[in-house]
Amino acid sequence: MISPLNFFTLQIKKLLNFGTKNIHIVIYVLIAVLSLDTLLNQTGDLIGKLLKTFGGIVLFITLSIITMIGQIFVLQFVAKKSEENRKKNGKIRLMHRFVSISQYTIITIFAFLILEIIINQNYLPISSMLVTLISYMLSTILMAIFTYLFLSWYKTNRNSVLVLVYGLSFATAAIASFAILLVFTYQFSEKLFISILSTSPGTFLSTDEGSIWKIFAKTYQYNDMASFFLKWGGTALILYHYSYKIGRTKYWFLLSLPLLYFSTLVVYHLHIYEPHEEFEQLIFFGVVALNSTFGGILFYIAFKLTVKNFKDNEVFASYLIMAGYGFMLFFSGTQSVLTNMAYPPFGFSTVSSYGLGSYLILVGLSLSAISISKDEQLKEMIKNSTMAESRFLHSLGMSESERENKLLKDIVIKAKQQKENLEKDTGIELSISEEDIKEFVRELEVNHNDNDKDNGNDNKEGEEKGNQV
Repeated sequence: MISPLNFFTLQIKKLLNFGTKNIHIVIYVLIAVLSLDTLLNQTGDLIGKLLKTFGGIVLFITLSIITMIGQIFVLQFVAKKSEENRKKNGKIRLMHRFVSISQYTIITIFAFLILEIIINQNYLPISSMLVTLISYMLSTILMAIFTYLFLSWYKTNRNSVLVLVYGLSFATAAIASFAILLVFTYQFSEKLFISILSTSPGTFLSTDEGSIWKIFAKTYQYNDMASFFLKWGGTALILYHYSYKIGRTKYWFLLSLPLLYFSTLVVYHLHIYEPHEEFEQLIFFGVVALNSTFGGILFYIAFKLTVKNFKDNEVFASYLIMAGYGFMLFFSGTQSVLTNMAYPPFGFSTVSSYGLGSYLILVGLSLSAISISKDEQLKEMIKNSTMAESRFLHSLGMSESERENKLLKDIVIKAKQQKENLEKDTGIELSISEEDIKEFVRELEVNHNDNDKDNGNDNKEGEEKGNQV
């Protein structure tokens, strides 16, 4: 007879399995929730009275629960798809563990916030600060890692302009995330332990002209815009061959829509247009609120179209689509702020998903590059393809291969130096060739991977026995 605990555990596993199999549904629902959350966050100071009602609080709790469940599904999806690579690569394994701990910490804080609102009918801003700090710091670190990867790939293979463009876009995104995090931390510090009630005004805070915080805010604005335009330019080049199918005029018109939409924010930041009347502000900020989301959808479409060329390679296709999901979550996550300290805190769902989106991009593209570098058949297929997406992927794969070869060469050089020093010290000539050293390194890698697989199988057998008990 199955115990209640084992039955509950089994049901949770079934639910998680359903979520990972139908991850596209989970992502679409999550993007819809984040879009609504962003709209209410950006217009909260204008419709605050409506949101503070019982219905508004129920809506906040509903969106929050959907977000937390969706984030858990996404983490499980990444864990499942990256399982083999995590066994082989210690850095990927460590990064996944770090991100998982960070994201589950955010979910825990989120759950306590909901309980705080239900029980006390107020909340402390420290929860908003902690989630903002963790999510933005996580994104900053991951974007910095991605910048290093892309620029190192470009360094080993300077033929791909796209790799450089995306590398620069991640660099500007990392700078933007860190700069705005400093501003948010300063704004939170002024009201950290003041209880936010239903009577609290919930207004967006501004920075004083000439202050260091204003400089950081401007740094964020300009780098955020630069990051978006660079990613848009890279995506335009990747999808350019579709202009021959639908016509160049139609192609550039469709591709320019997200760019024009995003430019509405530029108009506001440059003070070209500023709404004054309350109704005018409601319309303007309601429209502007989702400009980054549409950019994320454009990048997702680019990866979705690319996946069609690799339907026969399900694992590789899942890495590409993972990156596409990441772009949607990443750009959606930048559109809300919690420093307005509104009640209830709409925008919490959006901010909490920001770091997770960065992680999906990093894992998706990194594993894609590793797959191409390891799979000769896939590498040849991409090399012979005339599609622009394939040329971009080929650049990533070749760059990763050359990076791995450089690491192998460095190991061989160090081994040869040690061999020469040993021969000099002992006076005995060692009959070890360069090929012997390379073969030894490869065997070490294979044995390491086999041991990881055996350990993974042992763990699975232990789990199965535990479930049977």
